[in-house]
Amino acid sequence: MGALTKREIAETVSNELGYSMRVSLQLVNDIFSQIKASLINGDQVKIVRFGTLRSVQKSARRGTSPVNGEPIIIPAQRTVAFRPSRLLKRIVNARTGEEILPDRRGK
Repeated sequence: MGALTKREIAETVSNELGYSMRVSLQLVNDIFSQIKASLINGDQVKIVRFGTLRSVQKSARRGTSPVNGEPIIIPAQRTVAFRPSRLLKRIVNARTGEEILPDRRGK
């Protein structure tokens, strides 16, 4: 099982919407640039029926050096957290061929 790349997403955009590959790749890059800028600014990125990305501050913590096994302090840092939507969770966990219906709230 491989990874989905930006180029493959751009190919799908190109095929589905009839744009050139160059325009499709630029569109995909622009979307990802906007997502990155929002996360850098501390904003959440909500994609309906997919999930939410948000920037999270992690505290400094103790760890162990994999090189020599000695205790080290891992510095505080920001990272990205993803919370999938209920629908995405249901789709991922569905059995092959099973029809996915929206829940009672339409999600």
